Amino acid sequence: MVINPLLKKYSSILFARSINLIKHPLIRSSVVLFSVLFISCEVPTESYENPLDEESAEEDGIETPALVFFPDEFEVTAGSSVSVQVYALGVSGVAGAHIQLSYDKSLISINSVNTGDLFVSTSEPVFISENNAEAGLLDIYTSFLGDDSSTVSGTGSIATLILGTLTSGVSTISYTSESELVDDNDNLLELKGFGEGEINAQ
Repeated sequence: MVINPLLKKYSSILFARSINLIKHPLIRSSVVLFSVLFISCEVPTESYENPLDEESAEEDGIETPALVFFPDEFEVTAGSSVSVQVYALGVSGVAGAHIQLSYDKSLISINSVNTGDLFVSTSEPVFISENNAEAGLLDIYTSFLGDDSSTVSGTGSIATLILGTLTSGVSTISYTSESELVDDNDNLLELKGFGEGEINAQ
């Protein structure tokens, strides 16, 4: 917070007039000290880096368009669950997606899979998930509904996952090479980067 110059001037005048009315030397010196601190005070502002920013992703070695996780790192107590979002980052002209995720079945369980906001329009998107717990693979299929030829561009959530931690240990969740995005003519769109999520259960 930066104090307005007019407020500084007005505050200075008020303090000066108040000091003239104060006769006791100790009280007067305390008021002077307080006024100096008050008028010169600036509260620093904090800046936060967007973890889904394309420039930040490229600095981390992930080229766009890409598939990433948000958040991509967790430190939790073993036995608890975490919420992680599957994100398309910096994409263009997307009408549908097949996402296949690989996870360590001995450390992670898939508790729930819910649709994200990337394909939300006037109607609910097609959204199907299939979890193969024995293989440690989760497949997600989603697209605009029916004959809707809409496409989306930019960055958005494809799905939200609730993952359970079965025991202590460090595990990862990653995209397989089967993951793909398509346009409204069902043509494959290029993906240049794939993020990875890490869960440290203690």
